[in-house]
Amino acid sequence: MTKEIEVKRPRGRPRLVSKETGAPAKALDKGLLTLKAIAETDGISLNDLALNLDMPQPTVYRLLATLESHRFVTQSKTDASWSIGIEAFRVGSAFPRAAKLLNLARPILRELAQKTGETANLGVLDGSEVIFIAQHETHHAIRAFFRPGSRASWHASGIGKAIVSFSDIQSRQELLKKGPFEQFTQTTKIQPSEFSEEFRRIKSLGYSFDDEERYLGMRCVAAPVFDSQNQLVAGVSISGPTARIINKEIPHLGSLTRQAGEELSKSLGASLA
Repeated sequence: MTKEIEVKRPRGRPRLVSKETGAPAKALDKGLLTLKAIAETDGISLNDLALNLDMPQPTVYRLLATLESHRFVTQSKTDASWSIGIEAFRVGSAFPRAAKLLNLARPILRELAQKTGETANLGVLDGSEVIFIAQHETHHAIRAFFRPGSRASWHASGIGKAIVSFSDIQSRQELLKKGPFEQFTQTTKIQPSEFSEEFRRIKSLGYSFDDEERYLGMRCVAAPVFDSQNQLVAGVSISGPTARIINKEIPHLGSLTRQAGEELSKSLGASLA
């Protein structure tokens, strides 16, 4: 029988704590409907937009004013029509970038899993958490398993430590200010002062090592991924039981994982030194 390690998440929907909680959600819903309606045109007047949405003009105008303040829409100075703004384009362009990352990563994850015999993962940093967005599983009966969308604290994650190690000093300091961190096992580092030397070691080696810091009996080796602007966008890792990821194998596994991260980075257009 397959034995899996899985990140647990709370079930059910968030519970509304007051009547006021629903108001922003309704406003957001109307704002998104307004944005989608504008996107279907080459420019539309306030009157026509209100008719299309079946909303009062004052309501639509307030929505437009908010969207305009965030540059999601813009108003023409010649005919007062409304059209999509630059910020909507910027946010929308993130989807093909994410899709490109996933498409390029999948064969690299598969190859990494085949070379190492362990589960290969792709994750991104969201605030102080890692979100796992792709995985290629090993065929071993005992293996690590993270569902897409699962989250893990950066300080107890191979991918998290790899990304943070290569981040700029300000980003690292902002994350470290949130310590002390949650202690999951006896080997979890919880004090900000414990990470300085580890960051230097990770940057020197090109890969990080999670030594049962999140789950007892499980280890992880990870490396960073950069895009065409040489900006950090993700991390790749392998994860498996301590019985297979033994100390003498870590340098070899680290080298393979680093190479996978470099290969994905180059596929994204990064110019690595």
